[in-house]
Formats: sequence, C-alpha cells, structure tokens
Amino acid sequence: RDDRRFVNVDMTNAEGLKRAEELNLASSGVADVVISPDVHGVLNIYNAVNRARMFALLRHPLERAISKYHADVASDRDLAGISLTRYVREGGAGRVENNYLTRHLSGRYGGKLSLHHLDLARELLRRKFVVGIADDLPGSARLFGTYFGWWDGTADAALAAEDCVGNIFGALSDRSRPSVEEGSEGWKLLMAQNWFDLRLYEYAEHLFRSQVDQLKLGRKDGEVW
Repeated sequence: RDDRRFVNVDMTNAEGLKRAEELNLASSGVADVVISPDVHGVLNIYNAVNRARMFALLRHPLERAISKYHADVASDRDLAGISLTRYVREGGAGRVENNYLTRHLSGRYGGKLSLHHLDLARELLRRKFVVGIADDLPGSARLFGTYFGWWDGTADAALAAEDCVGNIFGALSDRSRPSVEEGSEGWKLLMAQNWFDLRLYEYAEHLFRSQVDQLKLGRKDGEVW
C-alpha cells in the first residue's frame, strides 16, 4: 500500500512557485521535501525564519552530455544514426548540453558565460547544497541520510528509510553508463561545450569530500562507508 501524500502545488513552473509562496508552504510545515528544477524560484518560498537546505546528486558533465546525445538519437527519427561529432556541430543551442549546471545555478540561462558566473554557481553550491556525487552513490546516500537524519527515529523507520534509499540508488547503479572514446573529436567538442561545468564539477567533488569529513563519515578505498 502506498501511504505517500503530496501537496497539490506545481513546483516546476513560476506560476506554481508563486502559488506556493502565497500559500506559505514553507511555514505550514506540510511538505517534508520540495522538488523543483527552478533553484532560484524555489528559494523565494523560504526566508530567514523558514529555512531550507537543498541536496543534489551530480553526474559528471560529459557523462550527462553523452546521455542526452543517446536519448536524442533514440527519440528523434531525424537524428537516427547521426555521429556525436555531427550532433555537436549541428545540434545548435537548446539541443547540445552547454554548461547546464553552471547556467542554472548562476541564473545565466542564455548568452556567454564568464568566470563570474562560475563563481556564482560555486558559491550557491557551497552555501545552499549538500552535494552528492553519482560516481559514489552509496557514499552520497550515507551523506544525505546522516545530514538529514533519515536514519533517526525508531528502528523500523530507520530500516524503511534505508530500504527506500537502497532501492533508489540501486536502480541508478544498475543503469549502463554511456561512454565515448576519450580524445576523439566528439569528446573534445563536448569538453569545449561544457568547460564551465567541468570546473564546477571539480569543485563539487571537493565539497562532497569536505562534507563527508565534516560529518566524520568513514572512507574505504576512496569511497564513503
């Protein structure tokens, strides 16, 4: 039986976020977790009294970009059989991944990026996020669970939370990871397209390690345990 309950507010668009703000969603205490792709919009719901902490599981930018390429080729018959190199060269803005994370965190959704936007994205990650890394799913799960107290409470509640997290992260671990030959033309083009995200991801890895150390989680063979 599914006992989950949801608040009837659409957090995926500006209208829904505005409605959530008008309904005082944060101060109501009704929602335990808020999920939204609009990082800056969702922050407007909270304030100094009703505060929130965000968490994110980040993939390597090239892996994410290659996944999008494969998904586009599989879903768009006009792209059937197109090479990665041609896809990047001819895809245009809106099709090919172009520093997605830096743009969303800095609020610079279009136009050229600068080091200023990279600094904005880094600072938002540092101040507002508990950062998980997709390359270490078990470690990220332990980091999230420890920080947010998912394992607290009764033994049954802690076990249920652990099973839930295990099922989610287990499903993610079972997915085949896309790849492209390192040093190939397509690889170089994607590297150039996502230069800012690559720098941001390096910083995210640093934050992940720092947060693990702050919570005194153990390490084994370089991974959190």
